[in-house]
Amino acid sequence: MKYLVALFTLISTNTFALDFQIVDSCSKSPVFSTVVTDSYETVGELSLGTLEKNSIQNLSSQFGISQMLNSPLGIDAMEVLSDTVMRSHGWCYSVDGEVPELLMNEFTLTGEEKVITWFMGYSTYIGNMQTGEAVWEGQCIPSNSLPQAPFPELCE
Repeated sequence: MKYLVALFTLISTNTFALDFQIVDSCSKSPVFSTVVTDSYETVGELSLGTLEKNSIQNLSSQFGISQMLNSPLGIDAMEVLSDTVMRSHGWCYSVDGEVPELLMNEFTLTGEEKVITWFMGYSTYIGNMQTGEAVWEGQCIPSNSLPQAPFPELCE
């Protein structure tokens, strides 16, 4: 009986595996993908550990990722579409296809997750010049869903 318990323990501790993907603004297919078998407490720990282990260029903190794979950053990540409309692009993550409303260090992993995907997403700023009011529309809409890549120079 103790051999069955030992075997079950060995199998259950080694079966954690999930796909970790990075999708940029140029394609719907991952530009990087790996299987993670190490155990992590949060999406943040998993992401930072995986990026470091695979020597992927990034600027990040425990709260989020500002830049990956030499993507645009800050004002360079903004698209001015008109005097009153712009898009702001940045890195977002999804867990099994759902975008949580949590910073990456706040999302606790249960071990049931199958896919963590980091993708370039955007939000649209719309201002009203007459009233001075403004609104941000959308959050983490995949940048690769736009009809034209927002940063074509990165797609070559």
